[in-house]
Amino acid sequence: MRLKIFVDSSSGISLDEANELGIEIIPLRILFNDQEYLDGVNLSKEEFYHKLINEKEFPKTSLPNLFEIEKKVNKYLQENYNIIILPLSKEISGTFSSLKSMFENESQVRVIDTNTTINGLRYLVMRAKELENETLDVIANELDSLQKKIRILAGIDTLEYLSKGGRISKTISTIGDFVGLKPLISVIDGKVEVLCKRHGKKKAMKYIVDKLVNAQIDFNYPIYGIYSHVKENFIDLFNMITNQEIKDHIMKIENIAPVIGCHIGPNAYGITYIEKEK
Repeated sequence: MRLKIFVDSSSGISLDEANELGIEIIPLRILFNDQEYLDGVNLSKEEFYHKLINEKEFPKTSLPNLFEIEKKVNKYLQENYNIIILPLSKEISGTFSSLKSMFENESQVRVIDTNTTINGLRYLVMRAKELENETLDVIANELDSLQKKIRILAGIDTLEYLSKGGRISKTISTIGDFVGLKPLISVIDGKVEVLCKRHGKKKAMKYIVDKLVNAQIDFNYPIYGIYSHVKENFIDLFNMITNQEIKDHIMKIENIAPVIGCHIGPNAYGITYIEKEK
C-alpha cells in the first residue's frame, strides 16, 4: 500500500521541496494586525521576518485549517493510501491534539507525537520516506525511536519573543535582556527549554560548540544548521567549530520557519543533529 506523508510548515520544508518529495505540507496560520497568512504559502520567511522586526504588533499563530486537511486526507484514503501525519510537538501547538482527535478512528491514518519541530521534523519525514513500503506500525515505531534522538541547540538574541509567546515570564525576560544575557535553548521532551544564559553572543556560541564536541553525534544522519533572518550568525558559529567531521556533515543551512520565528525572534542560530543510541 502506498504511503502519503503530511508535515506541518514549522518543518521549514517549502512547497517546491514537498512536491519533489511527494509529501503534503500543512500550513500553519499567522496573524499580523488582523491579516491572516498561511505559513509558506502567502508569507515567505523573508517577508515574515521583515514584518516581525518592523511591525509594532506581536504576531499570533493558530491551528491550520482542519477542514482542508480532512478533505486532503480523505482524498488519499479513497485512493487507498496509508497516511502518516507529522505535526510539531504537542507541547508547542494544539495541532497534534486536534488532528489526533479528528483521525483517531481511521485505521489507515497515524498522527505522530513528534516531540520536535523545525529540522527535527525533516529527519522524521526523510526516515518515513525510507520506510514507505513498511506497515504503519513499523513506521510509527521507527519514528518514535528516532524522535528520542533528535537534538536541537540554539542561541537566541533576546528573551523578548519567548516572553511574548508565553514561554517564559516577563520578569525573567526583562532581567535577562537588561544584563545582556544571551539565552541558549533546546527542545526537550517536546518543550522549548532555556538551557542557560551567557554574557554576549560569542560566549553563547562557544557553549554550542563545546556541546557539539562532547556530543555523541550519529554521523549516519546529516547535521543541519539553523538561523532566523540573519545567516551570518550561523556562519560565525560554523567558523568557531574546529571539529572537521562535524563541519563536513552539515548538509543544509535553513532559515527557521515563521511559526517558530514568532517565539524566538530574529538573529537566532544553532544546530540540529541525531544522537547515537545509548
